[in-house]
Amino acid sequence: MQHQRRGTRARPRQHFTAVPWPRNPMRWLSLEYFYFHFTNWPNPKGRNGCYLCYQVKRTEKGFSLDMGTGVFENEFYPKKPIHTEICFLNWFKTQQAFLAQNLSREEKYHVMWFMSWSPCFQCARQVVAFLKDHKYVQLSIFVARLYYSSRPQYQQGLRSLQGAGAQVAIMTPADFAYCWDIFVDDPLQPFRYWKGIYLNSCSLSKTLVDILRNLEN
Repeated sequence: MQHQRRGTRARPRQHFTAVPWPRNPMRWLSLEYFYFHFTNWPNPKGRNGCYLCYQVKRTEKGFSLDMGTGVFENEFYPKKPIHTEICFLNWFKTQQAFLAQNLSREEKYHVMWFMSWSPCFQCARQVVAFLKDHKYVQLSIFVARLYYSSRPQYQQGLRSLQGAGAQVAIMTPADFAYCWDIFVDDPLQPFRYWKGIYLNSCSLSKTLVDILRNLEN
């Protein structure tokens, strides 16, 4: 399956309203960008960028406390492009003094990522290293689509994430609706399920299961 490169920002469709380049992390994702980038069609065109919606929760004495939400996108200026996963990790590391203080052995941070593309193998390698260095972080990754799912390096990257303790899964229709409620800046409009959302999710889930089981696709 051929996909667009993640190293460039996707061009908005013609009816999009031009907006200034946002700073990571953003608080919201526009309605248009959510539908355009998170649709789980098998062969979407023009989805050159990747968006990562995050939610950080702290487990404390059996209770889950919401510590914040936001959205990251690829960075391109002023230097070398940086994928969304690394943008998040760089930001998260700056929060460590606050996040790690006074944590007991039983307390952890549960980080959830809802991503328009699955991580590439280079980013997977860095995420694995991060998880090894930050034992108090539990990571769950939910993706709308699989990035170069037929290539061995990308498959191994997904398996390495699972091996490091991260949950890796395909977004379900309920996950898309959840992201709409939490991350999209248009709460008055209900989420619209697009044609094929359920079947595409099931098909991608089967592919991911085969990859994680190291089966031939």
